Amino acid sequence: MRLKNKLRFGIGFLFLMALISSGLADYYLNRLSSDSKLILKNNYRSITYSKNIGEALDDGKTNSSANQQIIETNLTQEEHNITEPGEAKLAATLRANFELYKLAPGNILYKNNIRAAVYAIMQLNMTAIQHKSDTASKTADDAVIIVSLMGSLCFLIAFSFWVNFPSYIANPVTKNIDNLKQASDNKTTFIATVSHELKTPISSMKMGIKLLQDERVGTMNTEQQQILENIEDDAKRLLQITGELLNAAQAETGNIQLNFGSAHPTNIVNYAVKSIKSLADQKEITIAINCPETLPNVMADLDKTTWVLINLLSNAIKYSPVKSTIDLSIQTKGKNVIEFAVKDAGRGIDAMYLSRIFERYFKVPDADPEKTGTGLGLAIAKDFIEAQGGAIGVSSQPGIGSRFHFTLIVNNA
Repeated sequence: MRLKNKLRFGIGFLFLMALISSGLADYYLNRLSSDSKLILKNNYRSITYSKNIGEALDDGKTNSSANQQIIETNLTQEEHNITEPGEAKLAATLRANFELYKLAPGNILYKNNIRAAVYAIMQLNMTAIQHKSDTASKTADDAVIIVSLMGSLCFLIAFSFWVNFPSYIANPVTKNIDNLKQASDNKTTFIATVSHELKTPISSMKMGIKLLQDERVGTMNTEQQQILENIEDDAKRLLQITGELLNAAQAETGNIQLNFGSAHPTNIVNYAVKSIKSLADQKEITIAINCPETLPNVMADLDKTTWVLINLLSNAIKYSPVKSTIDLSIQTKGKNVIEFAVKDAGRGIDAMYLSRIFERYFKVPDADPEKTGTGLGLAIAKDFIEAQGGAIGVSSQPGIGSRFHFTLIVNNA
């Protein structure tokens, strides 16, 4: 069963239980209301009519036209309000004796017969009221028992549902997730293995290129030299990609191995600038360094931090115009933080892409395809810096350039 259908089933089941409970409660409340109305409506009227007849009969002026009219009116109403078994016969007896009494008002027998019939009608309806009251009470008791049992059953079912349904939903999801995690782990392992295996032949290719460029091996014409330089560029690019893939695999598995030590920012800057000097010279780009010797040491993994700075400088060189200047500045930010910042003079990044610039495999859509890499460099840089307790960010304006910066913790030891 699909997850959506399971949720529909669960919610629908709970809705059904609530509907059954409310339906039972409504049914018994209506029965109680109906029984109560019967008690008040029919039998109470008969008792009232009988009471009025009895009072008129005992007035002492029974033979007066006013009292006879009272008896006539109430007797007629009683004849139209017959509700109990035997009540019609008593009403007929009352009518027969009243008709005889009207002909002989002084006859005590007829008067006693009328009184006896009135008493019998009152007694009959009082007994009916008691019976209906008992019925209403029984209905109320039954309602309490049934609703309580139903409520308890609903509670037990709902409790069982509450305990078991989350697992019913979560277990398959946990198993999707586990499969996806396993697939992701397999993918990461595969990438790491392939990347590692590729590094050896690529390094051999680079060594072969160096040998071919050595004039002691033999001279090459201009066209051959150009082809060899292109191969060398491709080999460098492949080596960079495999290095990034290895670093990405390390970051994805959460197994970033850090070798912390105390280092002065100057050491990090000098190593990074030396590594990208040839790349900058090719475009006649100047790197303006502002790294005061008075800055305190930082706690950092020297290799990984230098890799990050090299990556930022390489990107700045790629996107900066020929004969431009890149600013590399290191300064304190607060009491315990040192900021490394690289500002280029490139085309800049549109604001809509800034929030995604450090995502894996993300590339700015309108960027020059010859300048973009794998889309992993900045994502790896973010992982490396954050693993050291720092932060990385970017600010940019189209047409002016971009400023990438990261922070490291000061070594207070």
